[in-house]
Amino acid sequence: MKKTIIFILLAVCLLSCSTELERCARHTQKTLIEQEKKAEYLTEKIITSLGVNSFDSLWSITQQEQDILIYVFDRKGMVYWSDNWLAGQQIFLKNYNVWFYQRFDNAHCVCRWEKAGNYNILTVIPVATAYSISNHQLRNTFLHPFKKYSNIGITTISHENSLRIYNDDQSPLFSLEVIDSKLSENQEEFTHLAESFSYQTLVEQDDTNNKHSRGFYFYFILELILFAAIIIFGIIGLIRNKGWKNMRLRVKFQYATITLILFMSVYVFAITAVSARDRYSNQQRQSLERKTKYIQKALQDMYFWNLNLSQKNTAGLSIDLRDMSFAYETDIHVYDMQGTLVGTSAPMLFDKGLMSKHIAPEPFFTGKSTMMQYEYIGDMRYLAAYTEFINGNYEQIGYIAVPLFISTEAIDQATDDFLSKLLLPNLLVLVLTFIVSFIVARSMTRPLSVIADHMRRLKIGQKADRLEYNNHDELGELVMRYNEMVDQLEISSEKLARSEREGAWRTMARQIAHEINNPLTPMKLTIQQLQRLQQAGDERFEAYFKKSTTMLIEQIDNLSKIAQSFSQFAKMPEVITTEVDIARKLSTVIALFRNNQSQTPIRYIGAESGVMAKADEEQISQVFNNIIKNALQAIENKEDGDIIVILKQENNNVEISISDNGYGIPEQIQEKIFLPNFTTKNTGMGLGLAISKNIVEGSGGTIRFTTSNKGTTFYITLKI
Repeated sequence: MKKTIIFILLAVCLLSCSTELERCARHTQKTLIEQEKKAEYLTEKIITSLGVNSFDSLWSITQQEQDILIYVFDRKGMVYWSDNWLAGQQIFLKNYNVWFYQRFDNAHCVCRWEKAGNYNILTVIPVATAYSISNHQLRNTFLHPFKKYSNIGITTISHENSLRIYNDDQSPLFSLEVIDSKLSENQEEFTHLAESFSYQTLVEQDDTNNKHSRGFYFYFILELILFAAIIIFGIIGLIRNKGWKNMRLRVKFQYATITLILFMSVYVFAITAVSARDRYSNQQRQSLERKTKYIQKALQDMYFWNLNLSQKNTAGLSIDLRDMSFAYETDIHVYDMQGTLVGTSAPMLFDKGLMSKHIAPEPFFTGKSTMMQYEYIGDMRYLAAYTEFINGNYEQIGYIAVPLFISTEAIDQATDDFLSKLLLPNLLVLVLTFIVSFIVARSMTRPLSVIADHMRRLKIGQKADRLEYNNHDELGELVMRYNEMVDQLEISSEKLARSEREGAWRTMARQIAHEINNPLTPMKLTIQQLQRLQQAGDERFEAYFKKSTTMLIEQIDNLSKIAQSFSQFAKMPEVITTEVDIARKLSTVIALFRNNQSQTPIRYIGAESGVMAKADEEQISQVFNNIIKNALQAIENKEDGDIIVILKQENNNVEISISDNGYGIPEQIQEKIFLPNFTTKNTGMGLGLAISKNIVEGSGGTIRFTTSNKGTTFYITLKI
């Protein structure tokens, strides 16, 4: 069983490796063809430039495609190179205009020779690194723009487990195979490299010792988390309150203050960290610049009388540079006027093919003999300072290169030490700011909340409490204005109540006078007529007396009804709400009204009983009486008069609709229909709908109507 499982696992591994190898081969083949086309186009431009102005514009042309390297040779040797990272001890001229595979000391490349007059141009497409030693800084992998595959390597030997890569003319170049990605551990080579000052990171087997705790990173992350949390809660608050304008003032102030504080804290801390890093980085650059000047002066004194750097006078140069490297704690490289290495304090780097023996092209070909630039060995980025090698007559006889690895770990450590001093005060200020913002927000909005609470409880006609606030700020002024408003409102409410009472009595008095005066006039005329007939001894006196007394009795009864109606409205009992069987009450009232004199049909749609609602059991029937009576009067002169009463339950309400097919209520009087002294009929006091409205609203319900020229419908809604 175990053997079967092992076999399956091996098969899966081989299948996955094969799949990855196929993907790598397809991408490499496609990218290589594209790079070859770019390289051919670049070479044509270089050939044209060499025919016109020699080397003047080569630098600007070759920098357009930094993934493609250009080398120009004449009969004496190499006269131009676009980069100095590719290391090769010997380069042989092969067939022109044919792409071929070339293994350099530190890279696998595809190359092509071109003829341009007296010059031979070597165009190089680097495919993958090929360092003789490897560790975490020197990993052999594919180069840009080829996709990186850590476990795929290049070989010139084709076998059944490899995949061949071809040229665009289908000629084979190299093969890809799965390799062991384990780093090499050549202790002897690492020992020699460890003697270097500037490239010591190349010999580090791992970076676990370089990792250290950075408190300010955790603080920075904490602030970012808080900032993100504030934004999330702010978005939730905006959604819940449907916009910024609807949020409470205290929440707005706290959210805006905390957000601003966090933003400024993150911004200031980030700026401080970046500034500190730049500061320490600049310190290292300045230190490198000073060292370069000291080394230049020391070499000038040592080679004061030399007119050039030849093999004879540079035999001991490497030994001198080695001694100087210990004194200045840095590596030193010296190049002659042709840009070729003539001495170094770290010969192992060049012997193992980690670096080219030619100077960087920019300080050599652009005239910037004194400059600094970043260079690479594998994944290691270092700063190199270049300056002129001068003799006693201040004539240039070569170039000096002083590399320096600007340690990111050292900069991080220095930045950490600096920012750690600010960490505790910054945290304290941040916490105190949060606390103060909450306290200030509450103290600022508390009077507003108190004012809002008092205004919510404020009712016309009731005495309102004054607020106490002793501060003389804007809120104090607001409280003062509120107290003034309360005083003025109390005075105004008293005046309004008095005015309303007086207006009500005046209106009631006018109505009573009007209603009483109407029957008094015909009564007076009748009595005067009786007096005249009696004095004249008219025979008609007896007949007129009988008729007049009957009319006078009717008018007196009418006056009695007027007095009774006003007495009923003035002494209307308080509404007492209980559960009432509305269906039974309504059906009883309808049964009474069906025996009307005009024989108008009253149709009822709804339950006869069992529908309960909250109402006054004694007074609710009066509401139905008033509205049905009004409906009958609205269709009094109509032959096809019809009244429909519907009772139904909706949600937690009972709705009664009473509809007639009369002529409707005119628009100009619709707003006055529920006023207690308003009527459109020749008889009655206009109190029926006013009394009905008081009863329904006192029970917690509502009453409304809709009307048109086809009829009117009153809706009474009561709660269950």
